[in-house]
Amino acid sequence: MRLLGALLQCVSALFLMLSGAQYLEAADLPEGFAKGVTGGGAAAAVHPSTLDQLRSALCASYDSRGACTDETPRVIVLEHLFDFRGSLVAKGSAETTEPGCMVKQCPHGGEQLALNGPNNFCQSRPPVMVTYDNAGLKPLKVGSNKTLIGVGKKAGIQGAGLFIGDGAHNVIVRNLTLSDINPSVVWGGDALTLNKADGVWIDHNTFARIGRQMIVTGWGTALHVTISSNEFDGRTPYSSTCDGHHYWVWLFLGSQDTLTLSKNYIHDASGRAPHSGGMNNAQVRAQLVNNVFQRMTYQGAIMSRTSSSQLLVEGNDFENVAHPLFNDTDQPGTAFALFGPGSTGANDV
Repeated sequence: MRLLGALLQCVSALFLMLSGAQYLEAADLPEGFAKGVTGGGAAAAVHPSTLDQLRSALCASYDSRGACTDETPRVIVLEHLFDFRGSLVAKGSAETTEPGCMVKQCPHGGEQLALNGPNNFCQSRPPVMVTYDNAGLKPLKVGSNKTLIGVGKKAGIQGAGLFIGDGAHNVIVRNLTLSDINPSVVWGGDALTLNKADGVWIDHNTFARIGRQMIVTGWGTALHVTISSNEFDGRTPYSSTCDGHHYWVWLFLGSQDTLTLSKNYIHDASGRAPHSGGMNNAQVRAQLVNNVFQRMTYQGAIMSRTSSSQLLVEGNDFENVAHPLFNDTDQPGTAFALFGPGSTGANDV
């Protein structure tokens, strides 16, 4: 099982490195919980060239609360990098400076700062002034029946994340690099948020240098989601664990989450891959199959918290991982993991 998982992931990683972001065969369809998701289907392709055009293509209509109401089928093709840093000017500046804190002071520098997030995050931490780019806190909203796909090695979005929620359904995000969202600031922005979403396929993307979570589900549901063949690159000059590793990878907190995570490559991180359950009314069911975890320090990889989190973990490969399954004794959760014959559990779950 371990060899099979590693082989499948190596093939996927090689594809990413050699081909970059390309259209895949039409027969390549989502598996797992997102089976049947079609996104924009056969709609004519839209090729945005500016930031405003991309924003409008993702969502062209909103209600009075600011929720996206655009359900028009659309295939949105990105052929270059869309950099939102410096694009959102407020009070004469694209950056904001406000009181925050230092997550942890590192002996040789390179620490991550934080805004004062929920539950008075900064209450017991050293206070500092924190500067962040405004665009990181304003994710791009994605409407229903959309396919967002990159073509070419430079296709991607920098400086702003994606928000799929408020009832959005049937969405595909493929072949993009999502990166550089206030990487020095916790609460400075997430790469991908799913909150009251149904039917989402996240495939063949690269996530890197994100301030907080690479993928997070909100308090609402994240139903029928598949996250497959992505790279989650935790290397960062701003580390909350003082080791050059990113701590915030996946956070699953929805009231009725159903997620498949398959053939992903997660490396150089220090925990929360995922952090599942343990807050509010979280009810999470997730299957982690044939993923590769490498060089995971501190709390390691998988953290299932409270009985409301139910994880099926099989065919994954763990290499130099401090804790393949992190045991939180204060909030123990449920994770059913299959071990290979003769395995001690150090590398094969």
